[in-house]
Amino acid sequence: MELYVHIPFCVRKCNYCDFLSMPADHTVRERYVQALKNELLFYANGIADRKLETIYFGGGTPSVLSPEQLEELLSTVYKLYDVNEDAEITVEINPATIDYGGLHKIKDAGFNRLSIGLQSANDEELKLLGRIHTYEQFLDTYHNARRAGFTNINIDCMSSLPGQRLDTYLDSLHKIINLQPEHISSYSLILEEGTPFYQRFHDHAEEYFDEDLDRQMYHETKRILRENGYERYEISNYAKKGFESRHNSGYWMRIPYLGVGLGASSFLAGKRTKNIDDMESYLSFWLEKKDNIGRYHSDRPEKKANAVPYCEVEEVTREDAMAEYFFLGLRMSEGVSIQAFEKEFGISVFERYGQELDLCQKEKLLTVDPHTDRIALTDFGMDVSNWVFEKFV
Repeated sequence: MELYVHIPFCVRKCNYCDFLSMPADHTVRERYVQALKNELLFYANGIADRKLETIYFGGGTPSVLSPEQLEELLSTVYKLYDVNEDAEITVEINPATIDYGGLHKIKDAGFNRLSIGLQSANDEELKLLGRIHTYEQFLDTYHNARRAGFTNINIDCMSSLPGQRLDTYLDSLHKIINLQPEHISSYSLILEEGTPFYQRFHDHAEEYFDEDLDRQMYHETKRILRENGYERYEISNYAKKGFESRHNSGYWMRIPYLGVGLGASSFLAGKRTKNIDDMESYLSFWLEKKDNIGRYHSDRPEKKANAVPYCEVEEVTREDAMAEYFFLGLRMSEGVSIQAFEKEFGISVFERYGQELDLCQKEKLLTVDPHTDRIALTDFGMDVSNWVFEKFV
């Protein structure tokens, strides 16, 4: 089982970001930490018999919290839950939000994996994105993380920025590779509605974005990273052998997870739920009303659904689960297991999705190999993965 802890705070919202995040003062951050602890306590009984294999603090920018607050939250998890000895425990950080002393403290607290949001090694591009740091500040953060003892680090890199040239993108990619992180996440920018970037660029996208250049960046990323020892194990993620993100892989393999915090999602007992995303309502509930609802028991999911202020509750039907098995599993380079599908759903994959599989094979979008028990996207299928996924929905 997995645990996700959402920290919705940031110093300043980036121009492209549509995540649930916001600046907040010290008082709000402190209240939020206490609310998170209460929410963690509420769910503890229901999953007491399940080991946590991964823990992920995401955001926002979790490192906007003090190292002591991050330590307090992780300590609460350890007190309330059964955490596997070799659990992967990740925290996202941004450069210029945590120093060497803070990194040393969170390493001692039990965090063993960092995900650093660089996005670009070009200061002009960082300024365009609205990032609060420079490349030099990122380097300081990265080297401080190594000095603090972190041996499992991811770096985020973004391509297809407005007006970005191939040479500036590849320069960023090579600078990241030269640092030899264990994991690299490489994403193409998406104009999300409601963001400053959307307002600025959407109506004139053809002037700032080149689809052919985007594809070139995509293919060069795959080639260069492979040549330097990073294998793509998921559409946007590359890792040295043995350093694939266990937490993110769990999402794609439909491993149950609990999400706590503002707007966090969970997948438990055949239900997908999403927490409310209004900060004052969230704080009010978990700080003032929590004593009226008792603790969550997994054998009474109706109590949970009625008591906790979710904004979404979805019962995952058998048909939904089969579709998810494909459009999540196919994100991974190894694809999905033919035998595991039949074991899970009591029906042959060829009986349920034979027509879709035949079509995708004819279009050279995926391969079906009963000898290796895998169905996987081809390189071309990866290029048009969203189109493939739609076939199974």
